[in-house]
Amino acid sequence: MDIYAPNHIPCKTRVVNILMSAFLIIYGTVGIYRDDIYYPGRQGRPGIHFQGGPAWILYAAMICATLNLLSVVADHYDERNNETNYRFFAKVTGSLGWILVVVAIVLTLVFQQGTR
Repeated sequence: MDIYAPNHIPCKTRVVNILMSAFLIIYGTVGIYRDDIYYPGRQGRPGIHFQGGPAWILYAAMICATLNLLSVVADHYDERNNETNYRFFAKVTGSLGWILVVVAIVLTLVFQQGTR
């Protein structure tokens, strides 16, 4: 008979996940309030401004990322043997989040092309 030992997530990882979750929710909420979520570019490239429907879709992606990050923290404190459930939840929220990001980008690019 195997003795179950719950997952141990390092304190640093838990703190970083909580802080990143708070940042995503605050940044997204402020962006929705202003109707402008800015996604910065890399290496000097300009970023993308999401407004209207695409902003809400990106905000949903941010919520998925937040849930994904917080599930790691919850897994640390959950003493039940259900790591497979947490892995499944992480796959679903991760996949859904990235799909929503791509949809938001495509819609933003389509709307921007229509206004030029």
